[in-house]
Amino acid sequence: MQGRNEVFQEDLFLSQPVSSLIPEDHPLKRIHAVLDLSWIHDAVKDCYCQHDGRPGIDPEAAMRLMIAGCVENITKDRALMRRAQTDIAFRWFAGYRLDAKLPDHSSLTRIRQRWGKARFQQLFERSVHECAERSN
Repeated sequence: MQGRNEVFQEDLFLSQPVSSLIPEDHPLKRIHAVLDLSWIHDAVKDCYCQHDGRPGIDPEAAMRLMIAGCVENITKDRALMRRAQTDIAFRWFAGYRLDAKLPDHSSLTRIRQRWGKARFQQLFERSVHECAERSN
């Protein structure tokens, strides 16, 4: 018998957690299980004004986006943010709701510039190293 799908209607609400839509063996889900970036806010605190100005992008979300890009071998910020727009796993991993507006691709470049090359490399390497330690 020939099947026919009902006309697709966009859903705003899910009756299950977004994480349940991501396969258990997905690389970002496995990394999420061992990644702890709670320290990153203090590590970059001196790069931000704490009392005024516009709220910046959460440093943990930015680092998670960049880690996701590394895992998927995405080297350009524009391509990374395009992928984050369309990939549920990227959004979930970085902590963005499905209906949340993502930062512009240029924001990631500015974050790396704000942190400085040496600090960014140190933070990124620490993140990867801690993941490797916790996964063993």
